[in-house]
Amino acid sequence: MRSRSAHRYSLLVLASLFASIVASHTYAAEPARIEIIDRDTSITTKTASAQVATIEVHDVSSRGEWTRLRVETVPNPIAIAVLFAGGKGAMRMTESGAIGWGNGNFLIRSRPLFHSNGLSTVVFDAPTDEPYDLRHGFRGSSKHAADISAVIVHLRKTFDLPVWLVGTSRGTNSVASAAVKLKTNRPDGIVLTASMLEPNEKGDHLFDFALEKITMPVLIAHHEDDECFVTPPGEVAQLAAHLINAQPLGMFLYSGGIAFGNPCQAAHYHGFNDIEERVVRDIADWIKAQSP
Repeated sequence: MRSRSAHRYSLLVLASLFASIVASHTYAAEPARIEIIDRDTSITTKTASAQVATIEVHDVSSRGEWTRLRVETVPNPIAIAVLFAGGKGAMRMTESGAIGWGNGNFLIRSRPLFHSNGLSTVVFDAPTDEPYDLRHGFRGSSKHAADISAVIVHLRKTFDLPVWLVGTSRGTNSVASAAVKLKTNRPDGIVLTASMLEPNEKGDHLFDFALEKITMPVLIAHHEDDECFVTPPGEVAQLAAHLINAQPLGMFLYSGGIAFGNPCQAAHYHGFNDIEERVVRDIADWIKAQSP
């Protein structure tokens, strides 16, 4: 009869073998799928309009999943701004690049302003395994950072341009977390607008991350009258203090504009309503100043 010690040893060997197989398994990234939807056309939102060279849809492979991007290119761009909307962050993008959710978001409606200032834009959608909501921890996860890294690699390979991550509200969680977690294939810099600065029941906030590890260029943009309870202007100085190793660190504080409705929505000061042109121009000029 087989002894208990021999049986236990066999189980340990099998467990070790299984762990080795799991640890060594990696998903082979599939080639990105790219479709050009239109050329030499205009982009019009409720905020602005601008001419673009192409509208494209890119599906990028990561972790055995896919992340869809709406890419809008301009002639002779200085850099690419990858835009992360706030809230649930799932744009519900169609195969033709139509945005099903979030068109009123500050960054999404301001895309033509980025184009007019010489930046191509990329709207970042949710991955196929988290298609409906990036809140409740996914924005700060290693999985999300891996998806962002794959997108950065793809965009650099495709366009040979600096890649900047630009987030607003909960989108700043995605941007800051990636900047902390990524050791390689990092963005050229990040922009944090209307940053998440208070604990909340729907997900993380920036002080959950080791912000002192960020050594790339960082720009903070915030409205001094932002009334959203999770993005208080009074915490912006603390945010800057945590970004002690950002090189360089820039900051713009804004006043004015129009505010109505929910103070945590994009029609309020939280979304830089009616001052989008000034805010985007400042962001674009700052990015250009850091780009070679």
